[in-house]
Amino acid sequence: MLKVDDVQATLKDCEAFHGHLCMGQVMGVRMAKKGLELIAAEDIKDLIVIVENDRCITDAIIMATGVRLGRRSLKFQDYGKMAATFVNTKTGQAWRVASRGDSDNGLPPDQARAAALAKTDAELLRWQQVRVAFGPGDLPGPPERIVQCSRCGETVLDYRDVPTGQGQADPLCRACAFGTYYQPFAG
Repeated sequence: MLKVDDVQATLKDCEAFHGHLCMGQVMGVRMAKKGLELIAAEDIKDLIVIVENDRCITDAIIMATGVRLGRRSLKFQDYGKMAATFVNTKTGQAWRVASRGDSDNGLPPDQARAAALAKTDAELLRWQQVRVAFGPGDLPGPPERIVQCSRCGETVLDYRDVPTGQGQADPLCRACAFGTYYQPFAG
């Protein structure tokens, strides 16, 4: 079964990967430890984790679980919350683990981390069983579908295209359909 055997050793790995040790690293490792216990996945290939912020906990969850964005085992939903959902794809079981939010804000960072590490799971975290539905293009493995955008010609993977309503031959990428986060430099 996948698990976090040694929290302190995992935190050392997290510090090396992330660049510093902070409360987010502690929370991420503790969330990962609890999430893995709850879903009882036997193999990394059966694990998907959905993180809800793009801060320190995400790096800790990566290090504690082995999930990766490039392996499609790490998903990101930007809710800005200290939470993550752990999914066992083999059994379909899913648990969302979140911070209780009542951290020791007034303490110096070292003392706050030590206090968080000393707390029980129930004091530090809350968890609930949830259902997560994945589409055909959301699971790990080779791309389920590959198309070219009819406007820009770029490749679009795994049903991330937008149908134009004129047939399967002329899909649009999301950038062409809705606009981009970037603007071409016209220097």
